[in-house]
Parts: sequence; structure tokens; C-alpha cells
Amino acid sequence: MATDHNDALRNPQVDYERADLSARGILWFLVGLFIAGAFIELVIWGMFHFLARSEALFPAGSVSAVLSAQHKAPPEHVAGSIMQNTPSVNLSLFPEPRLQTNDAGEMSTFLNSEQELLNPPQPFVGPNGAVHIPISLAMQLIEQRGLPTRPSAPPPELNEQTEAGNPKLLNEVPGPLPPGGAGTKAGVEKH
Repeated sequence: MATDHNDALRNPQVDYERADLSARGILWFLVGLFIAGAFIELVIWGMFHFLARSEALFPAGSVSAVLSAQHKAPPEHVAGSIMQNTPSVNLSLFPEPRLQTNDAGEMSTFLNSEQELLNPPQPFVGPNGAVHIPISLAMQLIEQRGLPTRPSAPPPELNEQTEAGNPKLLNEVPGPLPPGGAGTKAGVEKH
């Protein structure tokens, strides 16, 4: 009796579709990808080589005025005029905007300018007619006089006006003020 041992070990339900993807197709794809990558590298190398050698087609631009001035002028040795990590750069010729090189000095200059705005040496009238006084004097005046306020609207029950006035006000007797002050609604007792 001839038996096929391969059939017993092979399960037809646990197999893959051999027509979909083959190892040979994957290898050809990788070889093509390698060849395309090498071709792109050669083209880019040739392009850079051509651009480096073709001075007539692409003339080099002129050197900027800042760079030529920095190389010609000797750097000044004034405190704060030379950068620490590039001592050959002259900051007086460096274009704006520059990074901060003296944080504490610039901050103290800013603070002094703000203090001059808050504390003018003497009171003066500005161009728009406003009187400028030192902030300490303004704070003293507010402490003495209080803040300016607008009159508040009367309560809604007092807004009923007649030709002879509000008759409800004639029947009310003033009483003691509540603990919250005169501005509260409970400040007027009705009898």
C-alpha cells in the first residue's frame, strides 16, 4: 500500500494563496528600488558637480557691505561692543535688530524711563490739555478727595413719577442706616 506521507502532514486549510505574492516579485522590487536609488544619487552628485564648476552660468554674488566692512575695520574694544563668542564681529556695524547683549543695563534704562513718566520733575500741561503730576502726588490727592463717582440710578420703586412728584416718598419715614451703609436697598424703612 503506497501512502503519501506529505498529505498527512499538510493541512489544506492552513495554507496561503501562492498566486498573490511571491518571494521572486519581492526580490525584483528591492533590486529595482536599489537601482533607482543609485541612479538618483548619481544624478544629484552630477548636478552638484556641474553647479560647482559652472561659474560662467551662475556668477557668485557680491559680498555684502556689512561683511566687507567688518573684515576691513578693526574691531572696537569698547565694553559691550564685541560679542563674547565671536570676537571679530564689530557690533556697531552689525545690522538691526540685534539680540540683547546687556540685559541688566537695558532693563535699568527701561526702568528709569518709566520712572520719569511716573514722576515728572514738576507738574506740566500736556499738548492735549491734561495736567501731568507725579504719581505720589496723584495718590495723595485721591486719598484726600476720594475717587470720582457717578450718581447711581434710583431704585425702581422710586422711578414712578407723577405731576406732583412721587407720593410714596411722602409716606416714608427715615430710619437708622443698615450695617452695609446707605447704598443698600434696605436703607429705607417703610412704616
